[in-house]
Amino acid sequence: MESLGFNATLLAQMINFLILLILLRAVAYKPFMNMLEKRRELIESSIAAAEEDKKQAEQLRANLQAELKHTREEAAEILARATKNAEEQAQAIIEAAKAEAARVKESALAEIQREKEKAVAELKDQVATLSILVAGKIIDQKLDANLQKDLVNKFIKEAGVLQ
Repeated sequence: MESLGFNATLLAQMINFLILLILLRAVAYKPFMNMLEKRRELIESSIAAAEEDKKQAEQLRANLQAELKHTREEAAEILARATKNAEEQAQAIIEAAKAEAARVKESALAEIQREKEKAVAELKDQVATLSILVAGKIIDQKLDANLQKDLVNKFIKEAGVLQ
């Protein structure tokens, strides 16, 4: 057997190699494969969770954009209402100021008319008194109070007719 080069050491090394392979398969290969399988499952679940998070983020972004659009529309509406209210208030203030100005003007005109009438009445009294004094000096007689009153009233009536 030596001629074929068969050696017992070679046979022992092959048997040792086979035993090592069986032992490695039983001890190292199965735990290593289990570890790889768990790693693969963890990666797959992480990818699935990331995709779910991405979908939720997209949905949240869409909701936020819709809410932002709605908020902007509300802000524009509020601004339009505020502008309209401000214009209405300005118009009301202008109308109130015009009404107040008209009232003050009417009051002033009425006051002027009263003062004018008062001044005319005082002027009539003074003119009547002066006329009576002048007439009394011309006639050179003293008028009693009743005669003086009658002359004043007559003069006032005549002066009123001349106006």
